[in-house]
Order: sequence, then structure tokens, then C-alpha cells
Amino acid sequence: MKNKFCLLLALIFIFSCVGQYSVLAGDVIPRNNNTLVVNTNFIISETGKAAVTVNYEGYPNVTTSAVISIKIEKRNLLVFWSDIVEETIVVNGSYYVNELHYQLNKTGTYRCTVEYVISGTGGADDVITFKDTKTYN
Repeated sequence: MKNKFCLLLALIFIFSCVGQYSVLAGDVIPRNNNTLVVNTNFIISETGKAAVTVNYEGYPNVTTSAVISIKIEKRNLLVFWSDIVEETIVVNGSYYVNELHYQLNKTGTYRCTVEYVISGTGGADDVITFKDTKTYN
């Protein structure tokens, strides 16, 4: 009886350890070829001013350039989106930070999509996409 109890405790211990490692493995963020950090933020003020913060930092002597595409769309008829802002920024360098402002004319729901294509000598281009939706009342 004592041996069965010890075996049961050992199996519970083993399975609990294996379960812990599989959960932790899901939290691992893959390393990009040319990009160390990307931070993006989208807000709409009470007066309808939309602010999009774009920021990336690459690896020194690896990251060479980036193309940042910004699109703001307004929801129409619950499922359709119409373009309000489309802007592309071309950067030569390993880092960039900027806050862009756009005045929205009408209340409603807006979606912001920012796509970074970051190039360098670290391998294939990194394509990083940010999407967020906000409501302007």
C-alpha cells in the first residue's frame, strides 16, 4: 500500500511539473531578425483629435531601415470601414519615435492599423502589425 501511495505521489509530481513547463513555453516571445522593441499607441481625445504614437528600436549595426504604414478607418453601417487617414513613413536608421495627430470630423468608431516593415542585416524583414479600435463620442 505504501509503494502504491508513493508511486501515485511521484506521478502527480511529474505531471504537475510537465504542465508547468508547457504553460511557460507559451509565454515565450520569438526574437525578431532586425527589431528589438516596437511600441504603438492609439488614442482619441474628447475633442476628436486622434493621436498615433509609433516607436521602434532595432539592433545597432543590424537594423538599417523601416517602412511604417498608418491607416485610420471609420466604421460605417456596422461592417464596412472607410479610409480616413493613410500615411507611410520611410525611416533610415535603427530607431524612430513620433506622435502623429489627426483631427476626426465625425463621432463614431475608428480603427487604427499600423504596420512596421523593418529591414536589416539580421535576416528577413520583420513585419509587425498593430490594430486597435476606439470610439469617439
